Amino acid sequence: MKKHWWQDAVLYQVYLRSFKDSNGDGIGDIPGIISKLDYLKSLGVNTLWVSPHYDSPMDDNGYDVRDFYKVAKEYGTLEDFKALLKAAHDRNMYILIDLVLNHTSDEHAWFEAAKDPDHPDHKKYHDYYIWHPGKISEAGLKEKPTQWISWFGGSVWEYNAPTDEYYLHIFSKKMPDLNWRNSAMKNDLKAMIKWWIDLGIDGFRVDASNHLEKNWEFPDASPGYEHFSSLPKHHEYLQELAEELFIPHELLIIGEAGGASKEEALDYAGFDSKKFNLLIHFSHVWVDGDDSNRLTPGKWAKGTVQLKKIKEALKHWVEVFHEKGWNTLYWHNHDHPRIVSHYGNDTDTYREKSAKMLALMLYVLPGTPIIYQGEEIGMTNVDYQNLSDFRDVEVFTEYDNFIRNGATHEVAMQALRDRSRDNARSPMPWSDEAHGGFSEQEPWIPMVKNYPTINVKKNRAEKDSILSFYQDLLMIRKSEELAYQNPRFDEQESTALFAYQIHGKHHDIYVIGNFTNQPQVFHPDLDLKGYQIKLSNDANSGPQLTPYEARLYLKKR
Repeated sequence: MKKHWWQDAVLYQVYLRSFKDSNGDGIGDIPGIISKLDYLKSLGVNTLWVSPHYDSPMDDNGYDVRDFYKVAKEYGTLEDFKALLKAAHDRNMYILIDLVLNHTSDEHAWFEAAKDPDHPDHKKYHDYYIWHPGKISEAGLKEKPTQWISWFGGSVWEYNAPTDEYYLHIFSKKMPDLNWRNSAMKNDLKAMIKWWIDLGIDGFRVDASNHLEKNWEFPDASPGYEHFSSLPKHHEYLQELAEELFIPHELLIIGEAGGASKEEALDYAGFDSKKFNLLIHFSHVWVDGDDSNRLTPGKWAKGTVQLKKIKEALKHWVEVFHEKGWNTLYWHNHDHPRIVSHYGNDTDTYREKSAKMLALMLYVLPGTPIIYQGEEIGMTNVDYQNLSDFRDVEVFTEYDNFIRNGATHEVAMQALRDRSRDNARSPMPWSDEAHGGFSEQEPWIPMVKNYPTINVKKNRAEKDSILSFYQDLLMIRKSEELAYQNPRFDEQESTALFAYQIHGKHHDIYVIGNFTNQPQVFHPDLDLKGYQIKLSNDANSGPQLTPYEARLYLKKR
């Protein structure tokens, strides 16, 4: 097996808009990232995945691209981006950017021409998107082609009067889907990808990578996800990009595919694959749902954390990629709740302890870690009291759905506070100063009110902080070459304990953690004689784990 630089990498996802504002406009920007590179390097990070920085009307915070060749004005300039690349490379760090291939903004020049029959380039660009004339009802009225439901809620179809057609959008109506069956469109995207490669980027995270193909028969169904998600032909598109662009330039390519089977995952990101190097999968992300909740259904229905499902998912992916591909380790990203509020305990009593436990249980496993910004200081979910505090386009559609389902305002608001994507998008608190040191003025989205006690400055000042725990853990990870090891999982039937054994480079390792707020007696599947606790979130060393306690034992071989 050829060894690649990204196998030893520690990635950090930067949500650009909320990371660091350098010019006092309340919006994070590229110079803000540059100013914090040394902080990230001190954490143990060597690779940054930066959320979309392209010119955009920001309907979906940059995933609605207006011009692939420009940097959004609020984020800086192309020269700023070049400066980021140089600053990172000077520190032996790598830069990945989001690659948005499924759709553009409705303000992109292609769509402006596509929707206007009087535009001189209408004929060419109309076919860059997916259109349908609609159906005629028994009453002779024009209707939407299907009942397919967008990932953001509501219909996937939007009517365009000038052409008397509907266009497809599986996300926001301001994000029309591209037609990947059009060769000219594909060639234009390839040229754009090559342009960023030539600029010096080190890889891409491919957004919505399993949605590129659609069922052009347009059968009626609701919600119809099977007709625009994970259809076989999208693999052809991804392999075409990989063979022509990704592989020749030795880039790190990260894809995502929720619900992928073992066979599909290896097809995406096995060592023999010609698509991705790493795969983001979601089987461990939403294991606390409440299927009985009809007021705020789906991911919005918060229930009890099911540890057995988390363990099964993590074990599954370790085994899937063992000697056949490379595993990816992450708790959450920009689309999920904050992990300490989601699977830990964000009360004052247990926030720090549970955040450390979650880190220890995940980042000793093999693969490449992806730390999401703020995770390393234990940032919590938002505490917004007003609907107007939220910014995510998905929030407002779903709030209306909840009310229609019979939810009260407060029930709907609590669902948003528990599960919305804005939880992960609140600004990074760098200090206890006004606006958390994120900006000199009111940020684009409200700070979480606990920033005076949860911030980077405070973490740096405290010897036993969550930040210092992450630094110690990542150092152990590197010294023991944990990315390459193969764990043996214990306590698989326990609903409270998570444990596993690993043979590191220099030591035998045993890791155990308590996912509950109750003490737990543990009986390890090995003799701990000769083992010493190397890293723990508690001074305890007895046969009973305190609430949310986690330990890493080492024994020199």
